[in-house]
Amino acid sequence: MPDLSNPIIETYSRLAKEYDDQANLLSCWGHGAQRAFALLRRKSDCRTVVDMGCGSGRALLQLASSSRSLVQFIGIDPARNMRQIAVQRCASCSNITILDGSFERIPLEPGSVDYLYSIFAFHWTTDLDISVKELARILKPTGEMDIFFIGRHNGREFIQKTTPIFMRYMGPAALLNAARLRKQLTRDGAFQLFSRYFEASRLSVEESFDTYYDSMEGHWGWWVRIEGQFIKIPAAKKQDCYGAVKKALESLAGERGIPYTIHQLHVSIG
Repeated sequence: MPDLSNPIIETYSRLAKEYDDQANLLSCWGHGAQRAFALLRRKSDCRTVVDMGCGSGRALLQLASSSRSLVQFIGIDPARNMRQIAVQRCASCSNITILDGSFERIPLEPGSVDYLYSIFAFHWTTDLDISVKELARILKPTGEMDIFFIGRHNGREFIQKTTPIFMRYMGPAALLNAARLRKQLTRDGAFQLFSRYFEASRLSVEESFDTYYDSMEGHWGWWVRIEGQFIKIPAAKKQDCYGAVKKALESLAGERGIPYTIHQLHVSIG
């Protein structure tokens, strides 16, 4: 059954088959995810690796395929249809397990994980404190972690152009609730949050601002990633709303295309 209490999980599950479309994979978010993946670093002797918010399992399979067979890989995701795709994709690797879970409820034993990573999922958590407490619970005392997620200043070009449109079609209350679905941390805020449960001497928080340029069609290919924030738009008005959004975004176009700046936070425990 879909998780109607969480529109983000429900939408990711409903649109799971579209998530691996080339338009999404080749978008700024696809490139951003690959850049984050390239930064993953784990000890050569780690035995248990966890991908939190594993989605359709692409990163998990890529990592497992280049690792020793004795390493156990675990993918965790709350979206049912995403997990089904991940199970099918990773079926050839006997050392990959896909589980139902979330940052707020990780289905693993305390102190059981050598290395945990997550790429562009943590900002959707519903409770930041509980989520970080769970991460600290399941990581071994010597365990390491890399979590990449979106910061407070993400996509400002888009937000400035589209907020008046969404305000018109959603109203202020629904728009505010939609914005609250994504946790918007600063670098300092992220450090303070994670330092509650991890030693500051082992904690590092880095931020980056990378601007990508693309066509309107190219940017719209990743809309599947945020569709869940706009389910309050009446179905009869959604196409008109999205048409107005596209027109507004096209006004940002320059010689290099339409810009989108990803504000990325990288929390690592090492």
